[in-house]
Amino acid sequence: MDTRDHTVLDRAQAEGRLVRLRRTLPGADRLEGFVLGTGPVWTLLANCVDHRLDGWTAVHTCSLHKIRDRGGEESLTVRSLRGRGLWPVPPPRAELPLDEHSGLIAAASAAYGLIALHAEFIDPDVCRVGTVTELRPRSLRLHEVDPEARWYPKPTKYRLRDITRVDLGGHYTDVLREFAGPRP
Repeated sequence: MDTRDHTVLDRAQAEGRLVRLRRTLPGADRLEGFVLGTGPVWTLLANCVDHRLDGWTAVHTCSLHKIRDRGGEESLTVRSLRGRGLWPVPPPRAELPLDEHSGLIAAASAAYGLIALHAEFIDPDVCRVGTVTELRPRSLRLHEVDPEARWYPKPTKYRLRDITRVDLGGHYTDVLREFAGPRP
């Protein structure tokens, strides 16, 4: 990320400006939203899709490639959110540490139950939704829920270094949590 992008990121966070993030990961989604925090490991974004908020996403700060300003107080998105009583953008319901891999993942899973983990270098089109059952220095175990809101029989192990994005509190994970019920 070059100096100009750092400036756009800092301004976006300070002024509540809408941004579009592009990342260096091949096949990674472009993300649009409001920067709520940056740290040495993670950057936290309040997702915005079609002028609506949809949870939060943490991405590796080092993967940010291009950051484009999409507007401030005058933008249709901010006006729409303000009209719905969603401005300023609310933070997640838990403090999410942005300075280490495991801290953010543990806090997100504890606060939201289900989170979506992405290992975009391995497969940019797949996210794993579940709850963290064990967190170790280099890995975690995720008890996953399938797309039909059914719990897998047992947790799956993932390496922390492979996780490039964490989604929490979004519509998709909320629906899965509602219909999956408590973890067996």
